Amino acid sequence: MKLDEMKVQYERSRDGFERESDFAVSEETPKLKVDASGIVIKISLCAAVLALAVVVRAFGVGKPDERVAETSSYTEPSQQDPESQQDPVGALQYVETGVSRKWTAPVLSNDIELLLDGQLLRFTALSGTVSACMSGRVLSVEHDERFGDCVRIQSETDCETIYYGFETVSVKPNAEVSAGDTLGTVEPGRSLYLRVLEKGEAQDPTAYVDLSLGAE
Repeated sequence: MKLDEMKVQYERSRDGFERESDFAVSEETPKLKVDASGIVIKISLCAAVLALAVVVRAFGVGKPDERVAETSSYTEPSQQDPESQQDPVGALQYVETGVSRKWTAPVLSNDIELLLDGQLLRFTALSGTVSACMSGRVLSVEHDERFGDCVRIQSETDCETIYYGFETVSVKPNAEVSAGDTLGTVEPGRSLYLRVLEKGEAQDPTAYVDLSLGAE
């Protein structure tokens, strides 16, 4: 039966007569039923998937190889830009002196003076024994017109010590001596002088000799 036209229906009544009945069928537009709960569920699922995608992109979840490569990357200091390297606060600066610790004074003394613009130490001797401040080889035994007999010793690090003012000398050239060995004697009350050279250049002897051990 079509909805857009009229139909005539004949039906037989209970008394045996036929009668014509007109039935008007009106066309009705079907109403669309909206399932609100289903739409809400779908929107929620889409939002959850979108949020998961954002988390994966932001934190790299699911890409362990890339994460490890990023966190384990290291650049050797020698490959870095020298201008970008900064010394840490409080970093120590060392000055090479050729010795790991200061030497014991060559003679006992309670009267020590620095002469010749800081290049010569003078000790007033309390005892007569003169000892080597450092180990090395005796380069020469000579006489200096101003300071008297002198002994010159060179260490393995090209550091030289020169002792002046001996009364007697007990070592010879080319002899090997150790720190503390006796080099000779000086008359008590007289002066013993010490000079230090580093690669031929005169140094401040106070940077090498522990003057607190000069007297007992």
